[in-house]
Amino acid sequence: MGRLGRAEPARYTAVSVARIGIVGYPNVGKTTLFNALTGLEAPTAAHPFSTTEPNMGVANVPDADLDEAAQVEKSVKLVHATLELLDLPAMAKPGHGGGFGAQFLGRLRDMETLAVVLRSFQDDSVPSDESGTDPLAQAQELLLELALADFEVFERRRDKIAKEATADPGKRSAAEAVTRATALLEQGTQLRAERWERDQLSAFRDLSPLTLKPVIWVVNVEEDTGEAEGLVAELEALVPKGDTVVVLSAKLEEEGALLSPEDRRELFEGLGLGEGALAKVVRAAYAAMDLVSFYTLGPKEAHAWTVRKGAKAPEAAGKIHSDLERGFIRAEVAPISVVIADGGWDDCKKAGHLRVEGKDYTVAEGDVIVVRFSV
Repeated sequence: MGRLGRAEPARYTAVSVARIGIVGYPNVGKTTLFNALTGLEAPTAAHPFSTTEPNMGVANVPDADLDEAAQVEKSVKLVHATLELLDLPAMAKPGHGGGFGAQFLGRLRDMETLAVVLRSFQDDSVPSDESGTDPLAQAQELLLELALADFEVFERRRDKIAKEATADPGKRSAAEAVTRATALLEQGTQLRAERWERDQLSAFRDLSPLTLKPVIWVVNVEEDTGEAEGLVAELEALVPKGDTVVVLSAKLEEEGALLSPEDRRELFEGLGLGEGALAKVVRAAYAAMDLVSFYTLGPKEAHAWTVRKGAKAPEAAGKIHSDLERGFIRAEVAPISVVIADGGWDDCKKAGHLRVEGKDYTVAEGDVIVVRFSV
């Protein structure tokens, strides 16, 4: 019988939390946000369409519990969960050759979540002709652009599957779902705003509709912007229920990303920015995608992992290594807050604070897990 979670860190395989595509109009701060989240220095310029090729980057997920647990365990290696970010070239506004570049649509459809950047700042050195500075107007236009992009795909599929369904009754349900979706998209309705059954969603799977993906609306404001509750409320009323609205200053966040963690924390606290952009976007992404974090801890490595909310223990074990899911026997579990308070995993075990869970256990946010397995 094997045990993984502390004894075999060399077998860990890093996995990403989510793939997020960053989109928006020219000069709204997309690439600035990308730099703020990744700590990279992708070039930006004060003229439209300065990003001509996609930027790819990885952001470590901030996790104070993991950091503290690693100190308690005296872990040699610390592995945060990550976000994969894709910064796409700007969209042109309607009337300006509007829409998504066809060559980038496929990459955007591969993303699990969209981060749509809206400009809400004035800056004479950064033209606003291609974007405007009204985030509500931008959001309305972008909702229509996303629906149009999906409509063109669904319309082609509708005609094809309708013909197939006349010869194959088994495809009628899928044809009806695609026909209904096409009609909604033609009206500008986001598919995620409607209720769909599992078999209907299956009919959409290979189309990868943009309007079904979770969306984070990132409002890029001026550095000295005060309270933004009113703007957030207006946007939340405009976009589909369940979408998340985040307000931040991408320029300040980009500057902070180049500092040491201590200096960045001091800067954000001094400016009243709280935890910073990355933590806000991560929390929004986790909520949008129903993700939870769990951990494996030990002297060699402290590691954060993510699974979908509702995942059972064997699925979580499979995130660490496929052998663990295949040979899963049981899991020893304790909340990370309890492990920290007890002074580490071994002391937590001595205190009797561990639970033994089987295959039907649903992983909870903040669980520390040791997997017992046999292969």
